Amino acid sequence: MELQELMTRIHLPKEAQKVVEQYMLSEEEYRNKKELFYRDTRGFLEEWKTSEDHLQWILAFYLKLVLEVHGEYQKQGISEKIFDDTFYDITIWCEECYRKYGSYGLNEAGWIAFSAKMKLFRLGRLQFEPMVLSEDMVGKTGTLKKGTKVLNVHIPAGEKMDFEECKKSFGQAEQFFGDSYEAYVCDSWLLSPVLKELLPESSNIVRFQNLFEVVNVHHRFPQAEQRIFQDIREDKENYPENTSLQKKAKQYILSGKDIGIGVGFRFRIS
Repeated sequence: MELQELMTRIHLPKEAQKVVEQYMLSEEEYRNKKELFYRDTRGFLEEWKTSEDHLQWILAFYLKLVLEVHGEYQKQGISEKIFDDTFYDITIWCEECYRKYGSYGLNEAGWIAFSAKMKLFRLGRLQFEPMVLSEDMVGKTGTLKKGTKVLNVHIPAGEKMDFEECKKSFGQAEQFFGDSYEAYVCDSWLLSPVLKELLPESSNIVRFQNLFEVVNVHHRFPQAEQRIFQDIREDKENYPENTSLQKKAKQYILSGKDIGIGVGFRFRIS
């Protein structure tokens, strides 16, 4: 696959494609950075942040890397659709970079690394990350012990939260990953119990949340504000009220409360 085909397949905006063409890496630079990326991803990311035009450079780097990853997808018999859907995430974050900074590039380099290292796959509406639990998860429906293999569920931005499509994604995950994983886990604002106070039972968000048993809620980061309003603002009065969720969430936040992030799990379907 050539670079132009890749950019077309993941629907990268034309203006972003022009940016990539301006930041073509030499083979020597690419080989050195790729070696560091696989050997020490944290060190790679720390070094990347200090480089000039780092948002644009990392976009060009990842696209070049993904061209090689495509070959590994083919070796493992992973479909072209899963490849395209997984790396469409680059386009999602590239467009978000433009929205925030006024230029095409990537700011979520650490997140994209999971896909580039084939540790994250998009199957339909949802993304799945194989992982091993670092601590027990105890709920009324059962217990997941430390060391259990699970699939961490992520909900990519950019599309409507369609419950039926989410259900299909779980079915795809059952086929893609097989039976070596005992359960699904999710750590997201979408699992915050507060949402059941703000939204009707029929909402896609509440229906998705009901797929999991929520066993913990934390407030490490105002993720709900970021996702509902796109940006976290110091003056909460300035949050928009274009949707019913925005209106209700804004009032909840203005009352001095934080929606929080729910942590939950569900056992495999079969």
